[in-house]
Amino acid sequence: MRQLLCLLLLSAFWLPLSALAETVQPPPSIAVRIVHPDSLTLAREGKPAPEGYTPYVYEFLTRDGKMQRERLFLKDEPVITEREVERADAALSTPGQINITLNTRGGREMKKTTSAMKLGRDRLAVLVHGRVTMAPVVQAILSNTFVISGLDKANEAENLAELLNRRAAAGKAASFTPRDLALYAVHPDSDRLVKEGTLSVPGYRLWSRPGTEEGKNAEKEYLFLGNAPIVTGDYAQSARPNPDYPGHLDIVWNEDAYRKLEQACAALRPGKDRIAVVLRGDILSTPVLHGMPSHNTLISVPGDDRRLDDLCTAINTQLPPLTEQQQRKAKEELAVYPVHPRSAELEQRFLPELRQGKTIHLKSGFRSVPYTRPDFPEPVPSWAFIRQESLIGPEDVRYAAREQDGTIMYSLLPQAWKKLRSFMDGSPAGTVAVAIVFQGKIHQVFNIKNNLWQMWGIPLITSIQPISVICILTPEEERRMHREFLYHVFRDMLFPVSPWFFKNCVPFRTLGEQKPFLMIDSGLDRP
Repeated sequence: MRQLLCLLLLSAFWLPLSALAETVQPPPSIAVRIVHPDSLTLAREGKPAPEGYTPYVYEFLTRDGKMQRERLFLKDEPVITEREVERADAALSTPGQINITLNTRGGREMKKTTSAMKLGRDRLAVLVHGRVTMAPVVQAILSNTFVISGLDKANEAENLAELLNRRAAAGKAASFTPRDLALYAVHPDSDRLVKEGTLSVPGYRLWSRPGTEEGKNAEKEYLFLGNAPIVTGDYAQSARPNPDYPGHLDIVWNEDAYRKLEQACAALRPGKDRIAVVLRGDILSTPVLHGMPSHNTLISVPGDDRRLDDLCTAINTQLPPLTEQQQRKAKEELAVYPVHPRSAELEQRFLPELRQGKTIHLKSGFRSVPYTRPDFPEPVPSWAFIRQESLIGPEDVRYAAREQDGTIMYSLLPQAWKKLRSFMDGSPAGTVAVAIVFQGKIHQVFNIKNNLWQMWGIPLITSIQPISVICILTPEEERRMHREFLYHVFRDMLFPVSPWFFKNCVPFRTLGEQKPFLMIDSGLDRP
């Protein structure tokens, strides 16, 4: 009888507890929550949590390096969670930080929340696995991007970024391909040709789409578009919804797309002619061209948030973040070698032999290695004399990541700079250089010490450039950076002397143009 009563009591308590255990959900990987405006006062007076808020303990280090605790009351309903994360990248230059990119819904919620807050007073809290890592005061309106800091554990930032990217990729469906998006030139006299009943125009094809004029929604609109698209989504480096223009995408094009857009738009009249945005054979919009092209384009893609996010996913997954296996391989592909202090003189001395393809070996252990030196307008074939033993190898790399434009970024451990510093201190030459080798080829020759001014052979002013991050740019990105650098140098020299030339010379102005190539309908209101 006692055993039966014990079993009945045990089952009575066991079933509710097991049911309760099933309802407990683990905290999201990340969550952004609103801090109660009077959180400090409530915590100081020892009052209970207000309705809809939960108390948390926030531990952080002060500027003096002392651990401090703060009791915060956070809103139960989060602003965004990991479900709204589009991409996460560990900040290589700042260990313990992650750069977060949100999807359309997440960006809209973040902007809506921060717009209603009192800037400079109200706070947001970022939680990672239920732990408050930061609770900053909101100083500006946020949207699609923000930074998470306070991840002080070993590889915590890298592991969290990989987890978020893996979950973001798992929740995406490949409903679009980059090629589904295309830009076509609209015939300058398309409306007139359609009214006259013209059915064919050389170099153009007749398209149709549902009418957009008021009262004529059932009628179709006919347009003459070019036979071939100007560019497609295959030429895009990245895309993200624009938070200020709902239904619009910010697209960054590569160098090939930039040239194609420049050639096509040279025959169009800004403010009059149009470009058609086509998605899977459907004309989405025909915005008016409002300026010369650039690498950044704002295009109209009407539809719901999911359509925008799916299209962004299709474009952005062309260069997804590196997996753990790819990171290990990328680390093995990087090495830094010392360069002979008189490498430039040796190159000129042995130039005839080097141009014949010969390799020059020096008794000191240095040898000549060919590489392509970035320059504008075209790269220059060059040679560097490097030592066979590397200064930095895979064991000196903390983390490797791939940016959206294809750039591979390496974060080095402190021991790497110590090795470079030892090499620099042991070199009697005024200028000390190293060669950055990627995938067996010299990518760049970098000066870590320069003599800016010397007198009677004695250096008076020396500059030292510490290395903590190495960037392996794509050839397209290198050409773009050199072009924009040349543009800014000439602009600074020409504008004070001849402002007219700077403002009116279109080829020069577009040489390094960075302003967005706005393709916006004239009826669109600016924010």
